[in-house]
Amino acid sequence: LQRPAMPGAYTFNCGSVALQPIGDLVGMTVDRVNFVACMFFSIPCAIFYNKHLIDSSPQIRKIFPLVIGLGYCWFCFGETTKHLLANTLTCYALMHISPAQYIHKIVFIFSMSYLTWVHFYRWIYLDFFSIDITGPFMISVQRMTTLAFSLHDGRVKKEEELSALQKREAISQVPDLLSYLSYLFHFQAILTGPLSFYTDYMHLVNKTHVPVDEKGNRPSPSEEAWAKIYKSLGFMAVVALIHPQFPVIELERTDLGTVYWLILFLITISLQRYQYYFAWYMADGIYNLSGFGFNGFDEKGVARWDLVTNVYVWKFEMAQSFKESLDAWNCGTMGWLRRVAFDRAPKRYRTVSTYLLSAWWHGIFMGYYLTFLTGAIMTLGGKGFRRSLRWRFVSSPTKKFIYDVVTFIGTKYVFCYMTYPFTRMHWGPGIAFYKRMYFCGHIIALFCAAVLPVILPPPKEVITSKEDTKSDEDDNKKEIKQE
Repeated sequence: LQRPAMPGAYTFNCGSVALQPIGDLVGMTVDRVNFVACMFFSIPCAIFYNKHLIDSSPQIRKIFPLVIGLGYCWFCFGETTKHLLANTLTCYALMHISPAQYIHKIVFIFSMSYLTWVHFYRWIYLDFFSIDITGPFMISVQRMTTLAFSLHDGRVKKEEELSALQKREAISQVPDLLSYLSYLFHFQAILTGPLSFYTDYMHLVNKTHVPVDEKGNRPSPSEEAWAKIYKSLGFMAVVALIHPQFPVIELERTDLGTVYWLILFLITISLQRYQYYFAWYMADGIYNLSGFGFNGFDEKGVARWDLVTNVYVWKFEMAQSFKESLDAWNCGTMGWLRRVAFDRAPKRYRTVSTYLLSAWWHGIFMGYYLTFLTGAIMTLGGKGFRRSLRWRFVSSPTKKFIYDVVTFIGTKYVFCYMTYPFTRMHWGPGIAFYKRMYFCGHIIALFCAAVLPVILPPPKEVITSKEDTKSDEDDNKKEIKQE
């Protein structure tokens, strides 16, 4: 291990530098090389877990992924793993000693406060993106808070007070320490996520996660898993070869023509997503190779392996509304936000509280807050736009086609407009970008939310809040079906 010269950086990343020569050879920092190495090492580990430990005891099936996961943390982050362990073990103690009616709030406040301190310290010392302990820390906070909410639901609430999703995930007892640590640190997702739920993970450990036929055969995840891994490699190639050709800072140039700049803007910001596509598809494939992710059978009787899928690339890239984009993006985090914020907050504050929690969880870089506050405005604008206009175009195929084309292109630019400050992290570049754009996205979204429904009123059956209620119910049903 080698300590960086700057004390602040050491707080976040003092992992192994054994692979530094490879990084120098391919032009990557050692934190990225370590990350990719662990992802690839997870492939044989996942195969071994599913093939050779399938008949092992639950204890062995808990210990193996835990040991590998902790090894990854030490290899990538070294002594900074102490922060992850401190938060994890303290929250475990709080689950034991906290009153049942407050357990979810106490664990949430403590874990998010510790995460905020880590984010704040990182904000002081680091002005660049790096793969450090904050990533696994954020993932563990999702798991711990979700577990605490499940404990609260199982201990305090009556069955009729719970949604179908909450009933499915509710538990009445604090897990034993080994089960808890294995759930928090299993190698399949300790570095990247996505969020999985304790009840689902215990089904994997106890070998009740897939059905067994009369001959003792289980559905095989191999075909689906390898397809995801191959796609992940394709995304990695884009990140390595094409992504560097389109640096975000180029968008600050003022000597480019408008049309050229708009095209460059769309390509540059869109390419930022491919690093997430790589990590999430690889993690999804690793999960599946380990036997995790079975989600029933489709109408043709083919096994589905999308229980822990974190992104639906085709659905996202082809989305025709802001909501469709969000539904297909970072699904694990979206599920967490729904469970701990959206479903728990008063109805009038659901959207804003969800976006604020998302920004808080991501960090305290002001570019993140610009992005998520903009996202809240875009969500409200998207609702007003759909309600007032969509029904006017569905009667004619030609009109519907025009509507689909316009909303498809508009959705691409809206998402890029929203996420630009996120890519720059800081307030200055983000607000400068919005000033350059004359805040046109915000103005249009506010117009669609507040003025458009007055000028072009939606049908009476759409004006009522029933549409929002139905949308929420549909989202819950979709999550239950997927999980």
